[in-house]
Amino acid sequence: MALPFFTAEAENSLVDLELVLAVDASGSVDEEEFRLQLSGIASAFRDPAIQQAITSGSEHRIAVALVVWSDSNFPKFPTTWHILHDATTANRFADIVETFHTKTGRSRGIGGGGTSIGDAIDYAIGMIEVNGLEGTRRVIDVSGDGVETDPWAVPATMLPEAKIKATRAGVTVNGLAILNDNRRLNTYYRDNMIVGEGSFVLEAADYEDFKRAIREKLLREIAVYIG
Repeated sequence: MALPFFTAEAENSLVDLELVLAVDASGSVDEEEFRLQLSGIASAFRDPAIQQAITSGSEHRIAVALVVWSDSNFPKFPTTWHILHDATTANRFADIVETFHTKTGRSRGIGGGGTSIGDAIDYAIGMIEVNGLEGTRRVIDVSGDGVETDPWAVPATMLPEAKIKATRAGVTVNGLAILNDNRRLNTYYRDNMIVGEGSFVLEAADYEDFKRAIREKLLREIAVYIG
């Protein structure tokens, strides 16, 4: 699948943050768990605190895209890039994320197989590098419920190589570890996945807790510009 190129929504390419939300749809994630991730992200972007944080940087706007990933043998499902600069644009992106489930849910053949985290990060780096934007910060926000597994068939970028690529590209990788299947996934993410200045891991106790956790995580990633 071709990477999504940025189509200009604004007069210039400067933004305070380029953010990719990388959502797990591997075999351990069922249809309802997938929906809870997307609805949690949508709810976060409708939150007034996050909408205020979006405009708090010097450029008063951020760029955001979402990609759904699973095993390297399966295609990625990205959105295009969106410039958020007020409540209206944030709400519009929330609507896109929420309806993305109806377009890409398990009933439509998305995801499955193993958990190719490094391959997802590599793909997200590519999304950032071709978007035509210039961000003060570049961040990949990975959410998932399992450790990296060997690819089923198609060769994949594994986490050690993905971390090197992220460092070279000036990209920070943060993690949201959903602990319902693996209570130590947060430790695994810290030791093996996150990279970059200020990188961090937050935990959701389960998928029902994802909505709270993603709101907290996005505030931490975006609201750093409030001063």
